[in-house]
Amino acid sequence: MNIDKRSSKAALTQRGEVRRAKLLEVAAEEFLAAGFAQTSMMTIVRKAGGSATTAYQLFDNKEGLLRAVLQREFDGLEAEFFPADLTDKPPREALPIIGLRLLGYLVQPRSVAFYRLLVSEGHRIPGIAEYFRQIVVLQIVLPFERYLRDSCARGELSIDDPANAAYLLGNLIQGMANEARISGGYSWGVGPIEEQMCRSCIESILQIWIRTKN
Repeated sequence: MNIDKRSSKAALTQRGEVRRAKLLEVAAEEFLAAGFAQTSMMTIVRKAGGSATTAYQLFDNKEGLLRAVLQREFDGLEAEFFPADLTDKPPREALPIIGLRLLGYLVQPRSVAFYRLLVSEGHRIPGIAEYFRQIVVLQIVLPFERYLRDSCARGELSIDDPANAAYLLGNLIQGMANEARISGGYSWGVGPIEEQMCRSCIESILQIWIRTKN
């Protein structure tokens, strides 16, 4: 994975970190409001304060700034969805909770806005789709895979290919967010219908994996 969690080429001072954070905050809002193509570096610099020279030193160009925005936006999802106190629990207890947390994140308006940004403008930006895919794999798919492998090692599940199973779970939950992505997102999060659907789908998969074990 070639995801550099620090876009600057050298360690930043505290003041530099503040400037960087402000540029990322403003860039995110501008990209979501106006789109990537319609947003200029100068607009971001003007609203964030500071100099264009500093912005280019930190991010190289607008594409580099978008990569840093995505990294900042999605960094920490693994800790949110797969905390240690949850991944120690058996699948029938842990997976519905993980699934609902992930679904709740995906249907939020801000998450939907980033999804729409990548779908509508990702083809204009060389390498950005692959960069985002790497973030998703790192933050969601690999933690799913580790959990499934650990569950198999504990004798709780029997899965021939935990890596493919992790993608299956991730894509299943992504699909449940499609209606929210069409409508603009749900500020209230997961409703009763979505919760029931999520729990039912995960239980159906678990029945196969547990039945196979037996």
